[in-house]
Amino acid sequence: MINFQKGVRMKKLVNAIVIIAIVIGLGYATYKMFIEEKKHEETEVIKADPKTKTKTQAESDDKGKDTALPVRAIQIKRGDLPLRLSISATADVWEKSTVRAEVGGTVETIYITVGSNVKKDQTMIKLDDVERKLDVEYRKSERLRTYSQYLTKEDVGFMGNTKLTPEQKQELVDLKQKYLQSVKEFEAGKISEKDFAVITDNYQKALIFSGDLRDDIRKAQEGLSAANTQLQLSELNLKRTSILSPFPGTISDLKVSKGEKVNAGQELLKIVNLQSLYLKGYALEAELANLKVGTNVRVKFDAYPDQHYYGTIQSISPEIDLTRKTVCVYIKIDNRSNLFMPGMHAEIDVEYKIFKDVIKVPRNAVVYRQERYLVFVVRDIEGSTGTAYWEYVTIGNQNDEEYEILSGVQEGDLVLIEGNQTLAHQSRVKIVQ
Repeated sequence: MINFQKGVRMKKLVNAIVIIAIVIGLGYATYKMFIEEKKHEETEVIKADPKTKTKTQAESDDKGKDTALPVRAIQIKRGDLPLRLSISATADVWEKSTVRAEVGGTVETIYITVGSNVKKDQTMIKLDDVERKLDVEYRKSERLRTYSQYLTKEDVGFMGNTKLTPEQKQELVDLKQKYLQSVKEFEAGKISEKDFAVITDNYQKALIFSGDLRDDIRKAQEGLSAANTQLQLSELNLKRTSILSPFPGTISDLKVSKGEKVNAGQELLKIVNLQSLYLKGYALEAELANLKVGTNVRVKFDAYPDQHYYGTIQSISPEIDLTRKTVCVYIKIDNRSNLFMPGMHAEIDVEYKIFKDVIKVPRNAVVYRQERYLVFVVRDIEGSTGTAYWEYVTIGNQNDEEYEILSGVQEGDLVLIEGNQTLAHQSRVKIVQ
């Protein structure tokens, strides 16, 4: 019984396989007879008449002629091509000062704020001067008292000789001339401090002996000289209660307030002269041959990335930094508009060599394809539309903005500077501003 059932199932399986094979065979025959033949016929039609175009295709092609890619172009001109050396720099000022109180006192008036522009010797802060004025008056009275004593004293005990022989007078003249000459030589560094002291001492001894210093000696004996000195010092301290600007500049910091008690030596404010601003750059030792005093430079500040400024090399340090292998370069730049401030970072382009009257194009006009340089030249121009032809070119000198073109294009050619990177040869283009 079991064997009979197995035989029935086996027979059904065989029948199913046969039916599936027949269906597959019929499907394949239908594909070969109808579908593949149809594709073959269509292919043959296209190959038989490749120039044949339907009306729709012709209209589409005509429309394509009017559809030109928008580009920007410039006309090639001759000009100077500068070679530039780039170095980094930081702005600083030659004139900057931290102003401190020279005498103690109470801040009475503040005439400036941060950002104020001041002139040289302009009063910026005033300290209370009542005590200083009283001290000046006291010193005046002391001087008057001492001077009175000096006038009433008799001339006693003075050893000066008022009668000189002709020989002694001539000797005094010679010593004076030698002293005056030694002053010049000492200031010029031609004689030592020790030799100058000996000459000065001999001259003063001769003056004392001759009686020329008689009046000065008497004043010193009576204390009049000391009184005069004390009065002058008091008057000077009174002037110091007015804090004056050491140079024309701008207030960069203010450390005190009105009514505050300050001590001598205390920091009051900071001032910078923005007109003395310069740039300090660091060039590599290997670049030193391209740096010369007076060379023009182009400057771009991080604070003003879309603007170029210009300056000149003012000086070059005579020392090389042994660790960094760099040399300091100082750049002079016009800052009358006070745009630049100490601490600003800038990139300096040093124009160390200029090629005159060359054919040049912007860097974005040049495309690199198939290991060669080329530019797209627009020809067959009708209105603002034309055809872009690529032309292989030979590159000469270059900087960060322009290439010198040695061959391949001519002065007056119209070359693309935008829209050219993915452009094909003989593409229709429309020039836009």
